[in-house]
Amino acid sequence: MNNTKKTILVTGFSPFPGAPVNPTQQLMTRLPKRLGRHQFGIEFIFKVLPTTWAGRQEVTSRLRAELDPDAIVHFGVDGTRRTMNIETRAVNRATRVRPDAEGASPAKPELGERRERARVSGLPARALRDAARTGGAPANLSTDAGTYLCNATLWDSIGAGIPSIFIHVPSLPKGRSDHRPSYPVIEEAAVRLLQETARRLK
Repeated sequence: MNNTKKTILVTGFSPFPGAPVNPTQQLMTRLPKRLGRHQFGIEFIFKVLPTTWAGRQEVTSRLRAELDPDAIVHFGVDGTRRTMNIETRAVNRATRVRPDAEGASPAKPELGERRERARVSGLPARALRDAARTGGAPANLSTDAGTYLCNATLWDSIGAGIPSIFIHVPSLPKGRSDHRPSYPVIEEAAVRLLQETARRLK
């Protein structure tokens, strides 16, 4: 861990099959403008991750090693969700039937040793859920981060010994009858959630 200035790595994902518009990519552009680089003396670093299995090692693992953050907050989109979901664990599974942005699938159906079934998020999930709700977004705790790259990314970050959490956001609403939260609501909730993370890390 950093001994001088504490840092929080915040990530979103690029588009992928089924999500040609990824609101978390937009978050990585907008959040630095909303939050600046520091909150409560904590420095934020914002990055967009490739939605590829190869990117786990080529990009994401390298970022963790180079930046050595004190905490990580990952954001990703899930078109099946109607609310923001604060993921409280990652499981040792990887889907091989859903290709990534390069059309590739994971080499194995497990992420690690078979004897390890799950890893628990290391940031205060309930407090972050409550912070997101103050921004106007419906937000819930979840124990199911899926078996795609969202789950794998959280699995890796927890395994690196860094307090980490994953935030699933729903796809953007389509039309007036679609009651999923709008992008501005998601952005405001993300701001509140990150401020709470920084406050608890200081």
